Amino acid sequence: MNKKLFIPIFSFCIVIMGLGPINAQKKNVQNAYNYFKKVSPRSGMDKNLVNLKEAQKYIDQAALNSETLNDEKMHYYRGMIYMGLLEIDGMKQAQSGNIDKEMLEGYQNSIKESFKKVRTTPKSRYKEDVEKLISMKTESFFSMAVEAYNQKNFEMALGLFLQVSQVNSLIEQESKDADRNALICLNQVVNKYTTGDTTNFEIAIKLTEGVKELMPKEVDVLITLINIYVRKDDLEGAGKYMTEALKLDPENKALHYNLGTAYMSQKENEKAEASFRKAIEIDPNYADAQYQLGAHLYNWAGESKTEAGKLDYRDPKSKELEDKANELLKRALIVLEQYIKGSPNDKAVLGILKNTYGQLGNTEKWKEYKERLEKL
Repeated sequence: MNKKLFIPIFSFCIVIMGLGPINAQKKNVQNAYNYFKKVSPRSGMDKNLVNLKEAQKYIDQAALNSETLNDEKMHYYRGMIYMGLLEIDGMKQAQSGNIDKEMLEGYQNSIKESFKKVRTTPKSRYKEDVEKLISMKTESFFSMAVEAYNQKNFEMALGLFLQVSQVNSLIEQESKDADRNALICLNQVVNKYTTGDTTNFEIAIKLTEGVKELMPKEVDVLITLINIYVRKDDLEGAGKYMTEALKLDPENKALHYNLGTAYMSQKENEKAEASFRKAIEIDPNYADAQYQLGAHLYNWAGESKTEAGKLDYRDPKSKELEDKANELLKRALIVLEQYIKGSPNDKAVLGILKNTYGQLGNTEKWKEYKERLEKL
């Protein structure tokens, strides 16, 4: 994905709304406005940026001047000037590949500060103009994003939906629809780079981490990162993001389940069992966790029996391992009995139950599950 899609930039069009003639305005504000009104799509990026930098110089002085620092009109112009800087300087930086995040974040903070001042001023003269401007830009981006999505250009759609959120954030406004659609697009793009014949996990990770920067508290982004690392067979990387996700959403059963499968793959048997049990504690009817925990305990018991078989039968450790295996089998039976109530025709689990009861010497239960299997 092109890097510039993650930079808070806007359409290459500075729209001056409600900027009528200025009467008796303080000199710095007047000078800032005079340079700002020269900005035009016809002038080109370089010339526009020169005028915006001049406007910035004067408006910054006005923002520090005791006579104008609380002036609503000054803040309205300041917000507009910094929007122009964010747009044009952001685009130029993206094209060059040299991104100055600190500078761009500074532009954003100045916009937010000034637009907040405008919107909280009693009987504000410019509040409606600010909100119209933000609405116009977000509606335009949203429309373009939907069109890109329908054309299956998911990377472009992702960038545009993210820009809707970034523009709305300038006036502390949520973008639930845009955020939800961005996550849908993100997963489409990640699937492209992590499945099929040609994969590029580096791009998938970089792209998703870029989204994570913009949505630091969105658990679904972390789940996407977990899935990428699992597909990459990097369970250590997956575990790092699982831990982070659980801090945000400790009662998310799917996260505990995924953490359990990661631990299981790493032979962290006790941790795997604890994670699966936590998932079941959150949802006692969580069939996937019941199945996985039962299978994990059954396989773990098998490993213990194999290890015991390698030792001399007179070795005390051999008896310990045999006892441990039987205890694991009993724990597996408890959870698999719960699972089979909801999935009575699961042949694999019925087979495990039959074999387990057989190993433990419970002939009555062995016959019961043998008959159930034969009926299927």
